[in-house]
Amino acid sequence: PGLPAGLHHLLLQVLDDTGKPGLLDHYTAFEITRLQAPESIIPIPEGAVGIRSEELPIDPSMDFARYSPKVQEMLYNHQHPPQTSCRSMPFLIWEPWGIVGFGAQLLGLRVAMSLGLQTQRVVVGNPDWENNLVNSELKWRFNLTESNQGSPWGELGSLQELSWCASSSNVLESVRALPGVDMNDISISNVRVSGDLWGVENRERIFEMPEVAMKLLPEPPNLFWWWTETTHYLHRPKPKLGSFIEAQKKLMGWEHPIIGIHMRLGVDKNREAQRFPTKYYIHEARRIRKLFGGVGTIFVCSDRKSAVTKMISEYGKEFRIITQPKVEGALPMEYVHTDLALLGECDYLIFTFSSNFGMAAFYLNSFLHGHRPTYVSMDDLFEGFRYYGHQMTLTFNHQNGVSELGVRVCASQLTAGNQTLLLIDDKRDSAVEICANLLGEEYCKSPRTLKDQETGTILWDSDSCTVAEDWDACTERLHDTYRSIVAQADKVREKGDCEEECDDKSCSSLSEGNRRVLGFGFRIPNDEL
Repeated sequence: PGLPAGLHHLLLQVLDDTGKPGLLDHYTAFEITRLQAPESIIPIPEGAVGIRSEELPIDPSMDFARYSPKVQEMLYNHQHPPQTSCRSMPFLIWEPWGIVGFGAQLLGLRVAMSLGLQTQRVVVGNPDWENNLVNSELKWRFNLTESNQGSPWGELGSLQELSWCASSSNVLESVRALPGVDMNDISISNVRVSGDLWGVENRERIFEMPEVAMKLLPEPPNLFWWWTETTHYLHRPKPKLGSFIEAQKKLMGWEHPIIGIHMRLGVDKNREAQRFPTKYYIHEARRIRKLFGGVGTIFVCSDRKSAVTKMISEYGKEFRIITQPKVEGALPMEYVHTDLALLGECDYLIFTFSSNFGMAAFYLNSFLHGHRPTYVSMDDLFEGFRYYGHQMTLTFNHQNGVSELGVRVCASQLTAGNQTLLLIDDKRDSAVEICANLLGEEYCKSPRTLKDQETGTILWDSDSCTVAEDWDACTERLHDTYRSIVAQADKVREKGDCEEECDDKSCSSLSEGNRRVLGFGFRIPNDEL
């Protein structure tokens, strides 16, 4: 500690009685490099929620993998209580939102697992909903006329069940998580959390970590650690899928070291992120090869088959590029699960953080590399949470080798004097039109709540009137209060801390300069980044 940056020479000698060296004569040279924290390179916006480097007390020598067995055991035990008690267990029945890909399903279930642990509820799915969702998504994505594969965690799925109590849950008797429903009330046997209800009613809890999980580590972990653990639990192959994965590896000639590349190029993603051409991925593969040496194999997968074909044809002489071969009788989801599992096994990973599937691969890769993966993310921004009032960023802390997820609040911000107020909106049909000159027509509808950003205090709540009161008089007073608050506002930030703006073609912030995130799970052999 305290030595300046640069090359240092150390000579150790042990002298004999005459003062001559002889017992030990050892020379070594070492280099000290000072790396800036990521926040000093790209500052985190004021008011952003998350963990900054200077707030991270995790010892860089901590072995995260040592605690994983305890975490996995805790998750399994929560989801698998004694079978005799299944009928009396409270359940959280999870329903995905619309037709989404497998990466988004994993994202939703990560949140569901957190909610389930916080409310002491076993997390299960709605089988009819999931079966219809998966079959519809597969027919659309793979251009199939028919599909009956159903839920990945169901009887016909390739992954181990979420819980052996699933058949004891009751969708027909479930209560939806509407305002006023206390999910901690275990007298309500089945609570159903679905679609936009998750985004609206539980948006404040999306990024929470259950206390029972945090107690397993000697120091408070970050969100990246928790989502790494839950993703591994959610993606446990059944024996049949495990055999398929090994067979595919044999057909491809799977030999380490391998760079894994996932290219998310579907047209459905262009509203959230910029899509990168194949040459950009190859550029990063060259960077990894230069840094670590001896890496000549790339495993590549994508939602656009032509991009994989192009990469192999244009760069197949420079790298040995492998991808899954087609096997007679294999189901589409078996290829999807295998891509994800193999990306997790790769020694190095190149992906886009803005892709839910890429994120899932990232977490699986992190789990298999002691929570310190070596990777390049082509972007640092995940826009998908914008619809739920948040935005997520990825950073890598060079000082302790820990990857971190930062969360920004996307709620509109009103500045009134020294106070910053957050408009938490839910686009309710029942919202009343209350306009203010500063806000314009965009903010004529009253929000769900108005919150003080610094203290978190709710200053105004659209649901504060009760049936017991004079409803009309109460709502009029409520509207008058809101009018008086917004009338004092002198400044507005429409997207809060989320300043990146995307349209149908691209994201303006990304076009100004694509920001990579490089994470190294072990010491870099040289300084050439």
